[in-house]
Amino acid sequence: MDRVSLNKISQIIQGKPEISDLIMSDVEGISIDSRTTRPGDLFFAVQGKRLDGHQFVADALAQGAQACVVNRGAEAAGLSQPLICVENVNLAFQKFAHWYRSQQQATVIGVTGSVGKTTTRTMIHTVLAPFLKGVQSPANYNNEFGVPLSIAQIESGHQYAVLELGASLPGEIRELARLSQPEIGVITGIGPSHLEHFGTLEQTAAAKGELFEALPESGFAILNGDDAFAASLAEKTSARKLKTGLSEQNDLQAVAVHQTGSGLSFQVDGSEFLIPVFGKHFLYPALFAIAVAKEFGLPNQDLIEGFRQFATIPGRCHIEQIGSWTVIDDSYNSSPASMAAACQVLHGWTGGGKRIMVMGDMLELGAESKRYHQEIGALIAASDIDFLFVCGKQAAAVVQGALSGTLSQDRIVQAADVEELQSDVISRLEPGDVVLVKGSRGMRMERLITSLKRQAGQTDSQQAASREMKSCV
Repeated sequence: MDRVSLNKISQIIQGKPEISDLIMSDVEGISIDSRTTRPGDLFFAVQGKRLDGHQFVADALAQGAQACVVNRGAEAAGLSQPLICVENVNLAFQKFAHWYRSQQQATVIGVTGSVGKTTTRTMIHTVLAPFLKGVQSPANYNNEFGVPLSIAQIESGHQYAVLELGASLPGEIRELARLSQPEIGVITGIGPSHLEHFGTLEQTAAAKGELFEALPESGFAILNGDDAFAASLAEKTSARKLKTGLSEQNDLQAVAVHQTGSGLSFQVDGSEFLIPVFGKHFLYPALFAIAVAKEFGLPNQDLIEGFRQFATIPGRCHIEQIGSWTVIDDSYNSSPASMAAACQVLHGWTGGGKRIMVMGDMLELGAESKRYHQEIGALIAASDIDFLFVCGKQAAAVVQGALSGTLSQDRIVQAADVEELQSDVISRLEPGDVVLVKGSRGMRMERLITSLKRQAGQTDSQQAASREMKSCV
């Protein structure tokens, strides 16, 4: 973040400073988490669903915060000084982010959609970063707190910022776009995600389409031309539009798509690209990245080099070797579309061992949840998967769907929670097997990954001890 004086910030957020001796000093960053506050930061004591930042003011100051922004009246509760008092800390936090964004010249690329937001954001940053100066949203900073923190990362010398915008309710994307003021918008696609809140796919599309509505006429809208809602999304903006995908009607079309041992290969405009990933669902994020990069004037040869640097993120189809097993960690989140992609990954796996799926519930699907889980169960059965381990409240629906296909009962294990599956999974695993772990965030499927690593470590230790005993004998 560029340095900004406390005096200027106080004016922007309409705060009353209780810091007369520091008023002209500069802030070097902003923070809402006292654990990660750095010396020189301004700490906003925001109020979330679970925690109230006012409880951590003393901790933030102990970490070196220049001052803390608190609700007016909170200073009377004996909070440590120095403070800036405002009517509403959360609104003050957003006011500052909106003002700070308006001071920056970097081109903001907003990314939203039902699936693939983080992969798309990361892939865009990966291909741009070797040639341009810029930033991307850290981790999953895509809500009313994360987006302002992401905006604060932008500095005067940056040429771009790729910001992920998430939402579970109508109007949220509109507000995040108001703060971030994107000039390029990417909508990855529309699918059954957060239906519990959005209601229908049409309403989901309308909510995601708020990003395109926020683009200026001089902006650039990039969308999945193969998506069923492509036409309706395109109508939401007067900005330039570009459709990407596999079908011929797209402006940017991928052809000759192949999954190889080296990664995913495809051709665009006569150039061949290779990304070191497994899964054809990575194709659309790659096309979005190409479209953005071309807007910045980067030639195909630069993009070819950029894609070679791409690495998957833990929790998002991230492949790692744990002991003698291959584990595909797709545990961060889940939806019908991403579960279908996971089935495709396992179906196409070419290793010699068993293909094992460990699945947790897909959450927030509303009244249609049972049907979606049954359909995924049937898809799993059709994907030549050897064993299915399933947990959660909708596990029975998944099993029902799987049994309607070719998967027999003796190849299915059902439990209420992933921890109940751990011993069964480990007992089934043999050297060379591949296991894919996936479920919605609330299912905390990453606990199985931790258990597998612990088991592999114990096995390695036992084998090492056995070798040592034999050498002594």
